Amino acid sequence: MIRAVIFDRDGTLLDFSGMFLAFVDDLHVRQGLSVPSDRDHVLSLDYWHSIQEGRKIGDILVMDHLDHIPQSYMDRAQFFPGTSDAIRSLSDAGMRLAIASAWVATDQTKHLLARERIADCFASVLTRDDLEAEAIAGTSSSLEVKLALVQRSLKELDLDPWEVAIVGDAPVDIQAGKALSMRTIAVRTGNFRFLGHHLEVLAPDHVVDSVAELNASQHLI
Repeated sequence: MIRAVIFDRDGTLLDFSGMFLAFVDDLHVRQGLSVPSDRDHVLSLDYWHSIQEGRKIGDILVMDHLDHIPQSYMDRAQFFPGTSDAIRSLSDAGMRLAIASAWVATDQTKHLLARERIADCFASVLTRDDLEAEAIAGTSSSLEVKLALVQRSLKELDLDPWEVAIVGDAPVDIQAGKALSMRTIAVRTGNFRFLGHHLEVLAPDHVVDSVAELNASQHLI
C-alpha cells in the first residue's frame, strides 16, 4: 500500500515559466539589450538546448547562472492549476508528502509552500542545497543527484521504497523511482510536454496530465 508521495518541484508542482522569463529578461537588461519579444521561443525546448550548448546573453554565459532562477525569482512562481487543492486533498486523506528537487532553493521552496498555505502538508522538503558537496561532485549525473535526494526523503519519511510513489515530469524522476522499486507516476507538464515520446520506453506505472488529476484511490492504492 502506498503511504507517501515524493514530488519533483519544477515542472511537476511548479510552472516556472514566469520565473524563467523574468530571469532571461533581467540578463538582457543587465547587458543593455532589448528583452526578447518572442516569449514562446524563450520557453521552447530549442531555447533550452541552446543554453545547454553555451548560449550567451551579451557577455553572460547563461548556463552559469541558472541557479539564480529558483534562488531569486521564486516570487514569480505559480503552481499548475489545481495543484494546491490536490496536495491538500492527498494530505487530508492521510498521505504523507515530500518534495525532492535536484535543483536548488530549499528555503525559497518552503516560503512558497507557506504562501500557498500548504506548508503543513509536507513532511520533507529537499533540494540540491541539502546534499553534501561530495555527494554532488561535478561528475555526478542528474540521476545520481535525484537518487541521493529521494533516498534521503525516504529516510526522513521513515518508509520503505515500495510504500512510496514518486511523481515527476522528467525521465530522471521515473528512472530514480524504478531504480528504487517505487511506484512511478509521470505528469505531462514540464519536460514531458516535450519528451512525452519517452514515456513508452520509461514505462511509468501511471501517466496523468497534471498533479491536479492525481487521485489517491486510482493511482496510490
